Amino acid sequence: MRRMSTIAALLGTAACLAGGATAQTGSYLDQLVSGSASFAPLRSIDTSTRAEKRYAVVIGNSDYGAIPDLPNARADAEVVAEFLRSQDYLVHLHHDITKRGFENVLRRILFDVDKDTEVVIFFAGHGFQIGADNYLVPVDADLDTVYDIPFEAVSLGSLLSIVGARARLQVVILDSCRDNPFAGRTALADLGANLRETKTGFSSVAAPINSMLVYSTAPGALAYDGEGENSPFTAALVTEASARPDDEIQDVFEDVRRAVYTETQGRQVPWDSSTLIEPASFGIGAALTRPLPVSSFGTGQSRGLARIAETGPEELVSASDVTVSAIIEADFQSEIAIGPALLNALDLAPTDRVTIGRAPDTGRLVLPQEDGRRQEVEGRDLSPAEIDRLLLVDTSVQIPALSLENERIDDSLTLQVGGTERTIALELRPGKCDFHAGDHLDPDGMGITRYPNEIEPETALAACEAAIEASPEIGRFHFQKGRALLALRDLDGAEAAFAAARDLGHARAWYSLGIVALERARQEDRVIGGAAPEDVLALYARGVDEGDPYAFYALGRQLMRFGGTDAIEVEGYDLVMRSLEVGHTFAMNDLASFYLDADSEYFDGERGLRYLRESASRGDIYGYNSLGIAHYRGRAGLEVDDAQAYEYFNRAAAEGHPTAPFNIGRMYRDGRAPGGANPERAVEWFAEGMSRGDTRSAVSAALLIGQERPGDYDLFDAAVFAAKGATLRGNRYTSDAEELLDFLSESDLDGAAQKLINELGGSVSVDGAFGASSQSAFEEILAAHGGGAAATDPRERLLQLARLSWSTNPYRVDLF
Repeated sequence: MRRMSTIAALLGTAACLAGGATAQTGSYLDQLVSGSASFAPLRSIDTSTRAEKRYAVVIGNSDYGAIPDLPNARADAEVVAEFLRSQDYLVHLHHDITKRGFENVLRRILFDVDKDTEVVIFFAGHGFQIGADNYLVPVDADLDTVYDIPFEAVSLGSLLSIVGARARLQVVILDSCRDNPFAGRTALADLGANLRETKTGFSSVAAPINSMLVYSTAPGALAYDGEGENSPFTAALVTEASARPDDEIQDVFEDVRRAVYTETQGRQVPWDSSTLIEPASFGIGAALTRPLPVSSFGTGQSRGLARIAETGPEELVSASDVTVSAIIEADFQSEIAIGPALLNALDLAPTDRVTIGRAPDTGRLVLPQEDGRRQEVEGRDLSPAEIDRLLLVDTSVQIPALSLENERIDDSLTLQVGGTERTIALELRPGKCDFHAGDHLDPDGMGITRYPNEIEPETALAACEAAIEASPEIGRFHFQKGRALLALRDLDGAEAAFAAARDLGHARAWYSLGIVALERARQEDRVIGGAAPEDVLALYARGVDEGDPYAFYALGRQLMRFGGTDAIEVEGYDLVMRSLEVGHTFAMNDLASFYLDADSEYFDGERGLRYLRESASRGDIYGYNSLGIAHYRGRAGLEVDDAQAYEYFNRAAAEGHPTAPFNIGRMYRDGRAPGGANPERAVEWFAEGMSRGDTRSAVSAALLIGQERPGDYDLFDAAVFAAKGATLRGNRYTSDAEELLDFLSESDLDGAAQKLINELGGSVSVDGAFGASSQSAFEEILAAHGGGAAATDPRERLLQLARLSWSTNPYRVDLF
């Protein structure tokens, strides 16, 4: 294929440059981010202060399914986690995590970490390289086909980029490369069709700005699991770091390198790559020699209070037969002052000690310190005075709003008092704005999620306006108000709300401003063949710099498809893959479309289908619809399967997909749906598609009515469908709807106008004779809806009414 060798070489360069700082992510992205003087300057690092928060992710993968186990990896993770906890890191320890588990870890980093956070990531487990790219291996990995890499392994480059975009400083430590678990296997690991063999070890990768990347062994070399409980590298790391935690990390690793070299008799030499621009240490002593900032970064916090439930006996039995000591109710906010209610529930004596067991699923328990830091308390003994100060901090676990019964999250925590385990039930109630308009994968959200098709715009708008009135400084409320306004097609209002959210530091607002700008560009015919203009790309790019996975995807797909040069296309591919690493199904769908394009030099049917299946397996409506099309058409070598197509289309339509109703309608029209041809059912489905803003559905309904007159439909109805389709601007079927109007008589147009008058609240006879009573009703409708002066031409009159119909019953621009 054309350009493959060039792209392969560029991918090697891209992998080495991947990172969170803008200057590290590629020249075109750099230009987009920094090229506009109208935006605030990019963040800079004040090296006179230390980051306020300390956060660690520790992973030990020992028990692999399809490849050899690593006995020491679990113990390695345990000892590293214990050390980091001793230095007041908020530690998230994971054992034997799968690929989906890795996605969850990366999503948590997006939510938990901001640009006032130092991050340490430690991974013990299998790793390998393909070309210039390095991969960490989940426990369920098995490279059965060449298409498996994105769904069986985790790209180190993407991990560095995701963490680097959110964190102030990151230290990534990899005790991997203990052997090659997939020796001799090949895989597709870049944009094109180049097969590359897996290799032992990691290649050297440049660290993003203010980062340190530490390998347990030299590039391409083997690391040893060791004969003791821990690997030689982890043993040396914990020994040296524990001995002098307040020394700078670079100095500690010099001694780690010497210790491992000696222990392995020269067979293993740890390697590092550093771009740290400020002093960094594992300990807190060095940090406290400089002032700590007292303000937090970002979109503002909202603090909630917890309270003991007023109803129910003191001892309750839950549905899972776990004895519950008390129920605590709270509004689900970014932080909940849970301590006073917990202290009340436990009825402690001043000398009692409480051991915190399992933390709630939806948040972490932390103890604020006088110097502004927050201490993780899981597994620690606390006094009653400390219990009284506890906070429950939201960790943005992704919870679909529609899954919550009674708009409530049921959670719990466990602890021990005097050797007796106690379970405290939590009933958490999201705020109305969060419940009705929270976004998926929003780094600054509460984790209560709705896709656009699930938003009830008027309800969401009212809830968010109330939230803003109470707390105007909270950026997410403005952002979520913008989502409601966008669903109502109020572009001006949405833009103002997103701009307010942006100014309050809400990361997702940049992407959303890009969506508004893209819609305006469509209306102005500035979107040529799907390629967004540069002002839209610049907004997406700022979202990338803020670490937003939606921005990764949106900018990546534009650069990959319309970049114009090899380097920019590769840059786009890297961004889309970064989005895929956190499980963003939009990225999977777009990559599927990219590889299923039979006219493209990149066409690879099986690769495209793999992305679609992964998307559908995560419940994505666009994955459902696209798989339906693949079975309907027999794409990429699939057999035509109408039953499978119908099933996928119905899944997509049931959950709000905008064009799935058209696909069902044409199956009924063409006799491919269950039960054979059914024109009346076809029109019903086309009508549903049109109501979601699909012009092709409107055209198809008008044509079918004109040809077959199914059921009670007549030419008046055909004209209504055509007029509504003609007033859906900005797509290639609009002209077809306009042409249909040319074939209809004046009586048909007038009958359609009468139908629309009634639809808009009037009451006239529908007979195709537009007399004085119809004219009077028409003028009343225009006055009631601010429709302007009455048109006299039958065609223009009908189009005027169709536009009014859309203004009163808007379709969802955010679904396309």
